[in-house]
Amino acid sequence: MNTKQIVEQILWFPWTLWCVVVFGVAMAIAFPIMVLIVASKNEKWLYHAHFLPPKFARAVLLLWGVRMVQHNCEVSQPDTQTIFVSNHRSYLDGIVASAIIPNFSKFLGKAEILSWPVLGYIMKHLYVSVQREDEQDRQRSMNEMREKLKTGASFFICPEGTCNTTPALLKYFHHGAFRLAIENKLPLVPLTFVNTGNIFPRHGLMLKPGTVHVYWHEPIETTAIDLTELEQLEKTTKATLMSDLLKHYPSGKYY
Repeated sequence: MNTKQIVEQILWFPWTLWCVVVFGVAMAIAFPIMVLIVASKNEKWLYHAHFLPPKFARAVLLLWGVRMVQHNCEVSQPDTQTIFVSNHRSYLDGIVASAIIPNFSKFLGKAEILSWPVLGYIMKHLYVSVQREDEQDRQRSMNEMREKLKTGASFFICPEGTCNTTPALLKYFHHGAFRLAIENKLPLVPLTFVNTGNIFPRHGLMLKPGTVHVYWHEPIETTAIDLTELEQLEKTTKATLMSDLLKHYPSGKYY
């Protein structure tokens, strides 16, 4: 770590501490509400519970000083069951996705979150976890997502899997999201997140205020394609995300 980075760490420490307190208070409020809803086993309440995390996400981002600029968001279809995919540079991506996606949605997240306070409870009862390095668990998560799609839920999935910490703008895409879209004939919507990695670096301890740009895209229809065109769907999606990223990183690299 160079001198500049050390100075930045010192300067942003109080703000990071504030962000931790904000997040802790939000989780302390959310937890008893979620426990009561889950304990009720009321299907109507469980459905509406999916719209609580987005409210908390928007409040947390506001208090964290994270401003979101959404481009082309008029193409969003809140009442359409959809598979949403995005690039993945930071833990902030999931919070941003929750804040902006208006649909009744579930999220695919890494299994480690199950051990986290509050978020683990929400993951267990509302969303789907996966251990990406475990082939059997990946298959289990796919089957679980197929079942939850039957409830009419949309899904948000980061096909890169883990956060991209390399200089490359995008990593290898896993097939799951694209397979789900094709098998279930659901539209696939690419979302590009820009600057989340600078605000909350994956391996950093500091969280800074800043602006996140979110690029919405027209749904890619899958009703007329089958699994033989899965790779082409991936290429089309990757090209769409790359086009947005190159506007902000013309060198083709993050650093």
